[in-house]
Amino acid sequence: MSDKDRPIEREADLAGYFAAGAKPRARWGIGLEYERFGVRADDLSPVPYDGPRSVRLLLESLLGTGAWEPEREGGLLLGARHGDTRLTLEPGCQLEMSGGVHAGLDAARDELAWFLQSVTAASEPLGLRWLGIGMQPLASLGDIPWLPKKRYAMMRDYLPQRGQRGLTMMQQTACIQVNLDYSDEQDALDKMRTAMGLSPLVTALFARSPLTERRPNGFLSARAWAWRDTDPDRCGLLPFVFRDGAGFRDYLDWALDVPLFFVVRDGTYLPGGGRTFRDWIRAGFDGLRPTQRDFETHLTTLFPEVRLKRYIELRGADSGDPLAVLALGALWKGLLYDAPTRAAAWDLVRDPSFADRNVLLDAVCREGPAAPLPGRGGPGAPRRVRDLLPEVLALARRGLTAQGAGAEARWLAPLERGVAEGPESPAEEVLRHWNVTGQDPRVLVEMLSRNTLADAA
Repeated sequence: MSDKDRPIEREADLAGYFAAGAKPRARWGIGLEYERFGVRADDLSPVPYDGPRSVRLLLESLLGTGAWEPEREGGLLLGARHGDTRLTLEPGCQLEMSGGVHAGLDAARDELAWFLQSVTAASEPLGLRWLGIGMQPLASLGDIPWLPKKRYAMMRDYLPQRGQRGLTMMQQTACIQVNLDYSDEQDALDKMRTAMGLSPLVTALFARSPLTERRPNGFLSARAWAWRDTDPDRCGLLPFVFRDGAGFRDYLDWALDVPLFFVVRDGTYLPGGGRTFRDWIRAGFDGLRPTQRDFETHLTTLFPEVRLKRYIELRGADSGDPLAVLALGALWKGLLYDAPTRAAAWDLVRDPSFADRNVLLDAVCREGPAAPLPGRGGPGAPRRVRDLLPEVLALARRGLTAQGAGAEARWLAPLERGVAEGPESPAEEVLRHWNVTGQDPRVLVEMLSRNTLADAA
């Protein structure tokens, strides 16, 4: 029996779980995740899981090259793997690259370029296009097919009991994510605190989801807005992260008290029935005892803006073009991997109350960089998010240089140009393009499916 399959007899058995993820500074890496929506080029309908011009056929085409290995659930082909690079599928058949861990962004760029080239080569014969945007801009929720994955069926039944926009989140949203390492407990919580403080600013900077069903939806990040009413138990900002002395135990206690989506045994998914993971440890579940593998599955069902596993996941950005993926990686690496830079970044966002942080996150969903900053008074003080963004980007560039990764700062260039030229956000750029091209969905698809990585190189 592996350690992951040994029963957890008491909560103390998990006390060292997050500490086991610590790595020395020399081994820190960076991983990227990138979600996009698929449409059929002829009629712009969403790409389904099965049938003609489907993600299943896309996966089979990739397997046919000999470069990919299948990932299956029962008899269903639901993903593929090439070394540490995984192609996974989200509930609405969004396609995701889950990248490997790299020492630097240039290696991550090469992985991303190879992934895009592989997917494009397999998609073109099928007439499929993949859109980098935070909200599916063309199809209604009812027209988006479901991926037949068992965990998503459980989530589909559960989330409408907890919020109004859970199904929208599952089927209609897409994001970019950056994964980073930590050296010890204090380092991990310091990074999480700073990242959660900055998360509303990053959401504003990358806001790119202003259209739903071919109409403006009233938001610049409708993706972030969907998450705001998905499940208050497992989403959003975490108050304990901002407390002095917060540690792994605080995150563990929070995770243990989030209700279970499901319990998995022998490929069968059993509804959690309102039990928390702590309940499962203390009282069992239909004669089943939890294991570390179960706990790791449970951690994947928690969705705060910054998520802790045995690494840190930074989750607050709308999907965009491939350059945005590298820009987000450069931003977070620059801000968080150099301690003095991280301290300076925290100083920018340390003052608001937890309530004000939530007000700001709500505001950037609608207003993006124009959202007002809470509690920023006095002559010459920054008034809006956009007033802080030049300093955030300057700190990220400084942090990369301090790490000896100054060459990677070139990936910040699209963000720096956008902030300098302002006041247009990525979402407003999409809206302007939509309007000046006569609201032509085919022109929009052409804009959102660009794969270039050369502009900032």
